[in-house]
Amino acid sequence: MHLAAALGLGSSAAVAFVGAGGKKTAMGQLTVEGTDERYDVGYTTTTAMPPPSDLPLTLIDPDAWRADLEAHDPPIAVAREEVPDPARVDRKVRGLEASVVEQLSSVGLFDWLLIKADGARRREFKAPGDGEPVVPSTASHVVPVASVTAVGEPLTTDVVHRPERVADITDINVGETITPDAVGTVLTHPDGGLRNAPAGASVLPLINKADTEPQQRTARDVLTYSLSQTKRCSQGVITSFTSDICEVVSEADLQEAESDG
Repeated sequence: MHLAAALGLGSSAAVAFVGAGGKKTAMGQLTVEGTDERYDVGYTTTTAMPPPSDLPLTLIDPDAWRADLEAHDPPIAVAREEVPDPARVDRKVRGLEASVVEQLSSVGLFDWLLIKADGARRREFKAPGDGEPVVPSTASHVVPVASVTAVGEPLTTDVVHRPERVADITDINVGETITPDAVGTVLTHPDGGLRNAPAGASVLPLINKADTEPQQRTARDVLTYSLSQTKRCSQGVITSFTSDICEVVSEADLQEAESDG
């Protein structure tokens, strides 16, 4: 798998992940790829996150973070503090203010800074709530994520974080079946995956958990609709981290396939 190449990352990038169904896994994959290329990789959040089990965690003082970070070699996970509740301290840390992440992006301590910019409560699909996502203005790439396994499921909290928000920006109601078009709409909607994306950032929707050929076909249907709804992005990525699939799908590819058909 070469996710970094699929996302068009160069030697310097600040990548904000939004949505549901694969943000942390994608960030973990990029951490491995970047480290293999000898890039200094930082892994952080502007909300909250479980600390990644395979990275050392550094808790920083927002007012004196440089000394804290220079004392540790990348790759590292960076956060502000542990969640005060002792029952949650091992699985949640509080993230950094966007302004601090913007400083981290600018000073050159990391070649790649990977940012989890919203939460999804382990659901497969979501639309952002009020105040979400918290995307730093220095993000060079924004990756809206959804799991293809949401397609065909009812629009309920069993599968979707904030289903009422999805209903607000699609043509389906809470409780109805989630369609490829509904997922595609949210990924590139101004009140969905494009919300708060910096004007200069590259946006690449990512459809994850396409483990089987039927799921890959469904993922292409999602991207076909998603890319048709915006001029902001011209390609997306289909992934399966369990089946080692990473496929770039461009608007031009889709148009060519349509004309051939």
